[in-house]
Amino acid sequence: MVSRGLQQKGRSGLDSAVAAVVASLKSGAKSPADYKIGFEHEQLVVDQDNFTVPFAGEKGITSILEQLSPRYDQRITADPHDPSSPLIGLTRPDTAITLEPGAQLEFSSQPFWQVSELTTLWNNYQAELQPILDSFGYRALDVGYQPRTLVADIVLLPKQRYEMMNQHFKGTGERGINMMRGTASTQVAIDYDSEADALVKMRVAAALTPLFSLLTDNTPLFEGAPVEGYLKRTAIWNDVDAERSMIVPGLFSPGYGFADYARHVLTAPIILYDVDGVAQAAGNKAAIDCYDTSALTPHDIDHILSMFFFDVRLRNYVEIRCADSVPESYALAYVALLKGLFYDPQNLADLDKLCQHFTNDSVPKIKAALIQDGYDANVSDFYGESVQNALFDLLARAQRSLLARCPEEAAYLQVFEPLVAAKTTLAQQQVSL
Repeated sequence: MVSRGLQQKGRSGLDSAVAAVVASLKSGAKSPADYKIGFEHEQLVVDQDNFTVPFAGEKGITSILEQLSPRYDQRITADPHDPSSPLIGLTRPDTAITLEPGAQLEFSSQPFWQVSELTTLWNNYQAELQPILDSFGYRALDVGYQPRTLVADIVLLPKQRYEMMNQHFKGTGERGINMMRGTASTQVAIDYDSEADALVKMRVAAALTPLFSLLTDNTPLFEGAPVEGYLKRTAIWNDVDAERSMIVPGLFSPGYGFADYARHVLTAPIILYDVDGVAQAAGNKAAIDCYDTSALTPHDIDHILSMFFFDVRLRNYVEIRCADSVPESYALAYVALLKGLFYDPQNLADLDKLCQHFTNDSVPKIKAALIQDGYDANVSDFYGESVQNALFDLLARAQRSLLARCPEEAAYLQVFEPLVAAKTTLAQQQVSL
């Protein structure tokens, strides 16, 4: 006899699966009094000649993690069923250090409200990391793409999940290999109080991602050569996988909601899925073809949501993923900027009005213009003003909000003002090299 669960598995169970994902997303709603900010920041570890340090070996990234490990409570190994497999991450209550596919170091903080809390956590981590790097003669670069090593020479971490992703991306675009092995980003997560609030924040964040990307553009080199134009990391992501990167399909369509997001992540190819904690290649199958859709667990749903890498994506929060890895002062300023924009009801309402005329083609068009022309791109049809004035407006809005509620945090924004005034980027100044 075929069980009810197996009968529900597949596309006939789409409605129940959508309902489960929607319920999970709604469970992320918080009272504004309980809002926090999430932060992840990736760095590229290089030697004295700016070549990427490999994962393995006595002087590899895994050795750095081993020296950090006494300060952390939990070790994460490449094979979760084999504690003797290579170390790829460390966690403690306030901080997690994990590795991206090309051995990029990723720092994740516990959720916080005051930017000063993040400053303390970051400084503590750097104080632990820096002496270890010094002993090897290494540096940790805050930059959007590795500076010298050819991506073909970067070996993936020995993790089955990454090899499956690597194989999948070979059939979806030209730059999956570059994204996985060579890029580094700064990501910020913000809370929402309802489905409607989440969708406003997603639309506004998506509409502004080209501006955020330019403000944090920090990729001066690609495969060892100077980058021509702007937003190289954005251009890389544009050619990875249209099903799961760039803008959420349909986000600016009238009436778009959680159910639409759930339907997309459930019916687009999922890359891989878990069976009792073991990764399985999905081929071209969707989540509803791989899971018992009548009994999706929280773990299942979290995994499904994690398999999509939009510039702005939903989990139990809104994650804004468009910024390059940038030096500490700029990363803190970026957090302050997003706090001042998205946690201020008037700013959010005003910015939502700004993008009411956006269609699903608007953001790709703006991105293309900024990749080509940077500050000189013509975006007046979208933002109603020049790139420079639009960025000054965002900084001014955030500053007003922070001065009213968190006055000491308004000062963080000052590092962006010279860049915008000079119509230049971190990449053009090569501040991180």
